[in-house]
Amino acid sequence: MDCACGHAHTPALDPSGTPVPLSPAPVALHGRLICHDTAQMLTALDLLQDHADASRAEPGCLRFDIAQSDDPMVWTLSEVFADEDAFAAHQARTASSPWGLCSRDMGRDFHRHAAQVMIRPEVPSDHAALHALLVRAFDGPAEARLLRALRADGDLSHALVAHVEGVPVGLVALSPLQAAEPAFALA
Repeated sequence: MDCACGHAHTPALDPSGTPVPLSPAPVALHGRLICHDTAQMLTALDLLQDHADASRAEPGCLRFDIAQSDDPMVWTLSEVFADEDAFAAHQARTASSPWGLCSRDMGRDFHRHAAQVMIRPEVPSDHAALHALLVRAFDGPAEARLLRALRADGDLSHALVAHVEGVPVGLVALSPLQAAEPAFALA
C-alpha cells in the first residue's frame, strides 16, 4: 500500500493461528509519530524512508512499517523485532542516526509489548514474504523456487507458517512422494 507520503509499505498479513510459547519473546512496537509543526513534517518526509530502509536491514528486524495517516502530521508505526537484544540494537542505531538526531522533539505515542509466535496454515498473502524468508534462510533462491513449483504443480499437501504478527518466520511443508506406501517429504 502507499501512504500519503508516497512511500510503499508492507501489506497487513494474516495474524491468526495457534500460539507457540517462545523465550525470549519477540518485541513489537505499535503507535503513532506526531509532528507538531510543518517543519517536523518536512523532516519526517525527508528522513523517514532512509530510517525505515536502515531499520529493515537490521538483522533482528522482522517488520518495520511506518505510514503517514490521513492527518499529514501523524504517522502510524508497526515494528517487530526478534527479541529484546534486536530491539536494543535498533534503538542504539537509531539514536545516532540522522533520523534519531533530527526527530527528538516529535511526539511519540507508542505501545511496546512481547509478541506471540503463532502457527497457522499458509495463505496466499504469505507467498511473497515466505519467498524472501527462504532466500535469506538458504542463502539463495533455490528453496524458494522449489516451494513455488510445488504450489504450482499442486504437490504441496500441507504448509504451516510460523509467524509473528503476520510476519512469517518459519515454514513446515509436506509434499507427497511416490512410494510403495503413502509417504511425504518434509521441508
